[in-house]
Amino acid sequence: MPYLLDKSPIKFRSRPILFIDLEMSGLDISRHEILEIAALLVSQPNFEVTNSYYAKIRPEHINTADPKALKKNSYDLKTWSDAIPLRQALLDLSRMAPDCLLAGWAVQNEWDFLNAALARENLPYFYHHHLIEVSTLAFVKLYPEKDVNFLNLNRVSKKLGVYLDHHKPDSDIRATYEIFKKLSGL
Repeated sequence: MPYLLDKSPIKFRSRPILFIDLEMSGLDISRHEILEIAALLVSQPNFEVTNSYYAKIRPEHINTADPKALKKNSYDLKTWSDAIPLRQALLDLSRMAPDCLLAGWAVQNEWDFLNAALARENLPYFYHHHLIEVSTLAFVKLYPEKDVNFLNLNRVSKKLGVYLDHHKPDSDIRATYEIFKKLSGL
């Protein structure tokens, strides 16, 4: 697998941005798995959505899942009957968003799970090593606001009047994208 930093340099304003949200069977990359992926591909410089992606992922080791995570993510064997293999989803994303920047609410978690998944599947990285953390942007922009005491996606969405059906990855990523636009003035 190619080393992440071996990717050719591309000016950051020329890269597409992939807003991504993953739901997992827990938070430990050594034993938990990606269960859902939602993504929005955004072009620069207009920051318009050019493509979207959503998939339920077929878990291989559901027995190692954290029961609280499964409940929070509404995992049910029946509703996952159309789930696809992780490898297929990773290949879909790599074709959709080559050389992209990853963006998300707390995208470091997605980064960790994606890196581990690509390594397990022996697939190359399709994204750049810089991340756009929307939660950090919220920290900077909302710090002076006395009525904001918690910087989670749900509370910031309410503060900014952005619709959110929390812990539904497609809704989470669309809210994150809208928050990014509002807070960055784009």
